[in-house]
Amino acid sequence: MLTLCAVESNNDAKVIENITRRIHPDGSFVCTKNRSEIINYIMDYQPDIVWLDALEENFTIASIKRKNTPHINFIFVSEDTQLAYDALRVRASGYILKPITEEAVSEELNNLRFIDSNSKNRMTVQCFGKFEVYQNGKIMNFSRSLSKEALAYLIDNKGAACTVQEICDVLWENRPVSTSLKSQCRVIMSSLKKDLEAQGAEGVLVKGWNYWGDRCR
Repeated sequence: MLTLCAVESNNDAKVIENITRRIHPDGSFVCTKNRSEIINYIMDYQPDIVWLDALEENFTIASIKRKNTPHINFIFVSEDTQLAYDALRVRASGYILKPITEEAVSEELNNLRFIDSNSKNRMTVQCFGKFEVYQNGKIMNFSRSLSKEALAYLIDNKGAACTVQEICDVLWENRPVSTSLKSQCRVIMSSLKKDLEAQGAEGVLVKGWNYWGDRCR
């Protein structure tokens, strides 16, 4: 696991470094605040994780580099909750509010959007032709066929949050979305969550208040 830390605060950088080295003791950790070095390092070494301050210029860097290095986990730090939307817009892996805590850093590192390709428990997705999900090279089975369809929809949305209403519209195209249908949808999503957990891929699915998303790329 290769990590680039480019946050301005030395204290924040130290907290991030300590937790990262503890969780990934065999990984490499590099710090820099030089703008050109940040860009060159991303281009030359394609780190797994890049920590940046939530600034417009850094959102631009993430947006541009995402096109050529889609596997990088960009994690932003800020004192402003309103900048979280900008982080979401560039498909960031995470967003941490200051003051940075060990708990917050650990949470982000344990729930990265893009998983290390060398992971022993790797999940891959085939989107061309027939949609299939593979776990350790074997086709993954789902308890409910609609759960598989729901996952395909989440992946097609490229990490964007999807409401229960939107998922219902996709799974049951010709039926009006009622309270009972939403309840049925939650059963489907709960089944999907359990299927993923059984395969050791619980970090793929993200649940929030009345929405679902995924970290599968």
